[in-house]
Amino acid sequence: MADEFRNGGSKVRVVRLFGQRDDAGAWQIRDFLKRSVVEFQWIELSTEEDFCRELGLSDLRNVNLPVVELPDGTRLFGPTLRDVADRLGFVTKPKLRQYDVSIYGAGPAGLSAAVYAASEGLSTVLIERSAVGGQAGTTSMIENYMGFPQGINGGDLAERARQQAVKFGVELLMMQEGVKSTFHDDRIWTDLADGGTMVARANVCSTGVEWRRLNLPNEDKLLGRGVYYGAGASEAPLCGGEDVYVVGGGNSAGQAVMHLAKYARSVTMLVRDKALAASMSQYLSERILGATNVRVQYDVEITGLDGGQALERIRIGSRTTTEAKWAATPRARALLPGDRGPGLLRRRGCAPPLDQARRHRSG
Repeated sequence: MADEFRNGGSKVRVVRLFGQRDDAGAWQIRDFLKRSVVEFQWIELSTEEDFCRELGLSDLRNVNLPVVELPDGTRLFGPTLRDVADRLGFVTKPKLRQYDVSIYGAGPAGLSAAVYAASEGLSTVLIERSAVGGQAGTTSMIENYMGFPQGINGGDLAERARQQAVKFGVELLMMQEGVKSTFHDDRIWTDLADGGTMVARANVCSTGVEWRRLNLPNEDKLLGRGVYYGAGASEAPLCGGEDVYVVGGGNSAGQAVMHLAKYARSVTMLVRDKALAASMSQYLSERILGATNVRVQYDVEITGLDGGQALERIRIGSRTTTEAKWAATPRARALLPGDRGPGLLRRRGCAPPLDQARRHRSG
């Protein structure tokens, strides 16, 4: 059933999403649907008339937003991401008691490993805690990936890889993650977040990176309400006429800037380094510096966030002096790659404790 909702199919069924502009729950669902290449319509509800006209409800006091309407007319009020994924047919149970290979993380690395393993006849399961594609799946355009001279949307690239993996028999478990792994009986036993257990002869950990947080007051309150992490392809069309800010100086941040610039009145890129060349491909930095509605500020960082129900302004501070100033903006997006490596793997249940891993290798 899941493929009926994915864009590109012969009979795509459209999901409708109703919500308010700065609702964090609506943003999470928009982002998930976009990354999953699910065809959907976003209907913004701003007034009581909007509620009555779009939802057909006269009593608005107990309406739990956002509302997801499936093609058969079923409505989900205030659903979690797992609720939405489940109703779209994305959430399944393992079909086998054990696998030859279990792969944690369905970004490009995990998808590639799954294709290679399954094509050699190995029973392969791919576990992903969110949407397929990882960090690459959030990117509006990938231009330096071999085989796509015109570039390709990150979500579309991930969807092609998913289809290829499924063709070879890879089993995909979405909205699932490992909690703890142990070695015994020549197998890797991983406790899953839902209480189940995954058993495999080999484990591949491709959990990627987590975005580094700004760690500022009000950050949690404003997350999804003007403060975002990742490239955010789903949010760009909502930035019409706005002045938005992007924090970061890498390729992901650069692609986000160029995508947002198609819709926003202006985009300001806040870079910690003194030049883009230190962390960005030349073709992309030249494009950014040549864009008429893009401005780059160097040697700066966000030092403050302010807003009531949504972000209203950010404080931009110099990294070498005490100078700082406030700038009005409804949206700030951070793309600061952070944690990777053994610590992250253990937090996600991919790797066993170090002492146990050493004993297994020495034995």
